[in-house]
Amino acid sequence: MRQTVERPVVGILLRGSHARRAATAHSDVDLDVLVGGAPYAARRAYLAESAGRVTHVSVAARDVRSWVHRLGEPADWAFGLPVTAPARLLWADPHWRPRIDLPVLCQPAEPPRLEELIATLGKAASARAASDRLGVRLAVADLARLCPSVLRPANPSVRVHSRRAAFAAALELPVAPPGYRADMLLCLGLRPGATGQLWAAAVRLVAGTLPLIRPYAEEIAEVAGADLAAALVDGRLDRYVAQLARPAGLAPQPRRERSPVPAPRAGQLVTVPVPDSPVTGGPNDPSDPVAPVPARPSRLDPAIAAQLRRTADGLVAAVVRAHDSGEVLMVAWMDDEALHRTLTTGRATYWSRSRREYWVKGATSGHHQYVRSVALDCDGDALLVSVDQVGAACHTGHRTCFFTDLPVTAPEARP
Repeated sequence: MRQTVERPVVGILLRGSHARRAATAHSDVDLDVLVGGAPYAARRAYLAESAGRVTHVSVAARDVRSWVHRLGEPADWAFGLPVTAPARLLWADPHWRPRIDLPVLCQPAEPPRLEELIATLGKAASARAASDRLGVRLAVADLARLCPSVLRPANPSVRVHSRRAAFAAALELPVAPPGYRADMLLCLGLRPGATGQLWAAAVRLVAGTLPLIRPYAEEIAEVAGADLAAALVDGRLDRYVAQLARPAGLAPQPRRERSPVPAPRAGQLVTVPVPDSPVTGGPNDPSDPVAPVPARPSRLDPAIAAQLRRTADGLVAAVVRAHDSGEVLMVAWMDDEALHRTLTTGRATYWSRSRREYWVKGATSGHHQYVRSVALDCDGDALLVSVDQVGAACHTGHRTCFFTDLPVTAPEARP
């Protein structure tokens, strides 16, 4: 391999089904070979024969810096969902080992791509008007791939480890338009249907998604801009989708007053056109600061869970310190599932109160935290997490979040 890429190898990782211990007799062997030097990427395929059996070996050679950077980008196969995929380090240069010895490879979710969803529906409408049946099928398939990323803010956080798992999770989103699964399968071409049926399914997907994501207009604004978010709230997007859905030359129907779907308040359910799927995880209402948030599912050991004293929104403060020096690095929040993931993966995992999703420290920045120990305080309402910190703990680039000294003017304490 050194001769093939003509640059020093700094690490070799096993990925895919073999790393997940889910391989079958027909599974490929997927390797990442990380090299030093300037940006570089290449893929080689080998057919290795042993004991009369041929195995396909896929080798992706990539420079180590761009490989680490790629962990901060969404995976293009994950339907917009965040990824946690197991990996096994087979060998590494000692200098790079702390950066690439990762039990799981984490990639963030895509932002909600509402603008692309609407634009793709427009492309399908244009193809339909031109009687371009193939164009309609291509457009609605793209639309179905975008839909889970747009619905993600309204749904509980989920992480996937493979394309198959991502597909299954995308189909089973609990907060989704009526008939969502059947329409997704139809648009993706996995169920037979005429062009008109595909078009109707695409319209249902988009029209049904809008009321579900209306409470998350602020998050949409960060990605698509303030005007599109305002159009989501004031009904212009609904009217635009209805306009696309009308056959050419058909006069628009009289406008009816829209009944807006309010942003869900913590602890409350909101009536939306999704049978048996309450919308949860909305922003807290400041007038109701103690309203309990519905519990997120967790695999935490019940014996540990019983010792926790949580805040009204189900969280426990996590104080993070450097294992070697004891220096306090940061404070974050964990719920039961975040603590479970921290204890079982060895990667510090927290709950974001603003984004309402789990996040793994270093997944986007490369400043990973490898957990050495976790302790619970005497009251059960705070955790002490000791980590090996790679790079800066603070998002500002400082080693610690506690870099601003305040003046202490009290008289010096005396024994």
